[in-house]
Amino acid sequence: MKTLISKIIVIVALLCATNVNAQNNKQFETQLGTVLSNVNANEASSVVKGMEELRRIEKQYPDAWLPTYYRTLYALQYAVCFPKDAYSSLFLDAVKADVEALQSKSGVDHSEALTLKGFYYTALIVQNPAVNGKLYYVDAISSYKAAMGINPENPRPRMLLYIFFENMSKETGKPSMNGPKDLETIKELFAKERKNGLQPSWGRELIGFSKQK
Repeated sequence: MKTLISKIIVIVALLCATNVNAQNNKQFETQLGTVLSNVNANEASSVVKGMEELRRIEKQYPDAWLPTYYRTLYALQYAVCFPKDAYSSLFLDAVKADVEALQSKSGVDHSEALTLKGFYYTALIVQNPAVNGKLYYVDAISSYKAAMGINPENPRPRMLLYIFFENMSKETGKPSMNGPKDLETIKELFAKERKNGLQPSWGRELIGFSKQK
């Protein structure tokens, strides 16, 4: 009888834990989704507010990797789009440590994390191409390629590396390192990508900024 009661207690405890986790996951997704929907990536004040709110979610859910990921992504996007803006260097300083810390987050998608690492070095280069290009171009390329190696189906590192090579070609006057079918491959990967919920799915909009073959 005691054994039966013990088993029932264990089952009830497991069910309660499952319900609590499900509720926490729903709350987490709601909070994160609300923040992401309110950020205007082209306005520094909006990015600052979004980063602050994402940091609060990080403290509430320390095992989750997506808040750190999106906080870093917003900072890098702004720095790349507005390299001369004073906020850009501040944003890069703010997420410098997070680029590495993200790699060891529990349950992190390592391909996505390495994509951001490559994006970070790209953002540094964009701030001062003449100086930082020589310092960080190998780090940017190797991070993108590492992300592609982990997940060949991930279009984001391919997209960013494609743009990186195109811009490097324009700066140096040398032929692009992109292959003739690379852009088509990227388009195909985006077309068949099916991401659930708040998983990273950005990048399609960058195709328009790429050199059309």
